[in-house]
Amino acid sequence: MENPWLHRYAVLVTVCTGLLFIIGPVVTTKDQRPLYSLGQTHSWLGAVVTILVAGLVVWMLRMKEPAWLQRLAWAALGANIVEDLVALQSEPIPAPVRIAHTLVGQLFFSTTVVIAVFTSKNWNQSQKPVENASRLRFLTSTTAALVLLQVTLGAAFRHGVIEGLPHILGALVVAVFLGPAMAVVFRVDDPALRSAGIGLTVAACVQILLGFVLLTMKSFDEIDPVVVIVATIAHVALGACTLAAAIITAILAHWVAAKQIQ
Repeated sequence: MENPWLHRYAVLVTVCTGLLFIIGPVVTTKDQRPLYSLGQTHSWLGAVVTILVAGLVVWMLRMKEPAWLQRLAWAALGANIVEDLVALQSEPIPAPVRIAHTLVGQLFFSTTVVIAVFTSKNWNQSQKPVENASRLRFLTSTTAALVLLQVTLGAAFRHGVIEGLPHILGALVVAVFLGPAMAVVFRVDDPALRSAGIGLTVAACVQILLGFVLLTMKSFDEIDPVVVIVATIAHVALGACTLAAAIITAILAHWVAAKQIQ
């Protein structure tokens, strides 16, 4: 689990997957819309990512990585193949299918981030005894679940299935719950867990700020559509990063607690 080139390749896969969240929100059948040509590369990049993930699976099998990490790589490959099949469907694609496409993509990205983190050499460092390990596990796991729910509400809102109020209330719930969760995380003397907690806190705060910016944009009658699209891209991409950070934090918290039990 300390092969530097495998880790670098996993980071490359993660970066390419992240690019899908940049061009994904501008996918449209209306060629009059700004950034239309950029959106048309979404399916092609998805195919490239599938090939890269397949290479990652083969590499991990040859390196005899831990079974759970190999299963994650296989799950990522299967998820991206499903994503590619959805992208090949003819328009118009039903809203529930588009929402599912977004959520699977979010979880796929989080999976690639997990693989990139756990193929590095710095994640597993010595820990001191952890106080209130059960509280740490509960708070970090619940935070990850709330972020996933918020991502789901955001996808449903963008595709016109629900109004914006549930998504706004969801952001408030995540913000309120994030405070005590991070307070417990930062008390743990573990560099990897603290780094994940800092990343989650920063990503969540900026994400909430971007959501507020998008909300205020609707009050302006004349605003450049490119500005709205770019803000939406940033909001979606940072939402994926927030979810990935929340999942990484929860996994590391469980790992720290398990090390204490051992």
